[in-house]
Amino acid sequence: MNIKNLVLGIGIFIVYLLAVGYGIATFYPSPDYQDFCKNDGRFPYYAKPIDPSQNCTFSRTVQEQTEQCYANQGIPIYEYNDAGCTIAVKTCDYCNKEFNNAQKSHQKIVFIIALIVGIITIFVGYGILSVEPVGSALMASGIGAIFYGSARNWANLTDIWRFLLLIAALILLIWITLNLNKSKSKR
Repeated sequence: MNIKNLVLGIGIFIVYLLAVGYGIATFYPSPDYQDFCKNDGRFPYYAKPIDPSQNCTFSRTVQEQTEQCYANQGIPIYEYNDAGCTIAVKTCDYCNKEFNNAQKSHQKIVFIIALIVGIITIFVGYGILSVEPVGSALMASGIGAIFYGSARNWANLTDIWRFLLLIAALILLIWITLNLNKSKSKR
């Protein structure tokens, strides 16, 4: 392979991965945090008193409610007195938890899309391998798309699914490599 083909192959690989990433973002955008959590300007922790001469007292009840809210993946919304001291947990806002759940669901779909696109691209590259550097670059791009989707969803997978995904990818790559080398040895 000459230098021009190497450069063109690398270019195809990079542009393909960018196109996959931006294509998914364009047609299947990520959840927006502001759609789930409406910040009303209050901080989700103890506020300093408006009047510095006020001495806000510690409340074990408020502390326990706060810890319970955080343990349930919520954000405590406090009630304040006229001096700005925290007097109670008004509510526990679960918007962040809802956003994280929507994001996990989104990442799973991105993974599936990238996996399908990647596998199709690998086989298209395999099919037109005689046209260099397009075939090799498309195969590398397909592998890159599978990697992209896996990386986006990796945190959501359990160890067994990570292992199975890696084994499946390894089997696919070995199969393609064996078939490529088998066809070369026949020539």
